[in-house]
Amino acid sequence: MYWLGLHDGERPPARQQFDPVDLPSRALPYLFLLERIPGPGWRLRLAGSHLVDALGRDFTGCELVDEQIPGVSLSRTVRLLNQMAETGLPGHFHGRSTFRFRDNYDDHEQVLLPFRDRKTGLIEAVLGAIVYEGLQGAFGPGATW
Repeated sequence: MYWLGLHDGERPPARQQFDPVDLPSRALPYLFLLERIPGPGWRLRLAGSHLVDALGRDFTGCELVDEQIPGVSLSRTVRLLNQMAETGLPGHFHGRSTFRFRDNYDDHEQVLLPFRDRKTGLIEAVLGAIVYEGLQGAFGPGATW
């Protein structure tokens, strides 16, 4: 609902319109932020503690390439980003994960919300939220938001 409220007609909102302070603090562990980098790539700019706990490592600052995050090309996040590049629309997935470092959760659900550059209109950042269902770790089994 928050992201929809930032919309400017049919275009995604500008990155400058987003302020994480406007979100409930209980949502912050589930968020991640991706930024577009030169070429057709993305970098993980921010990773919430739920994502870090599920993967067992903090990949903040890494590009979404297998050389920096092994196996990331198989992830639903990369698939959703590719769809978003074609359609310009948000992405959503709920189901079995094809990418994991540890076997500490069951399925996952995620949403990706694009933000555009004010000058070019191109997608420059993506806000994601992810819940690893049944995660055994810092948030306990069955953590939800």
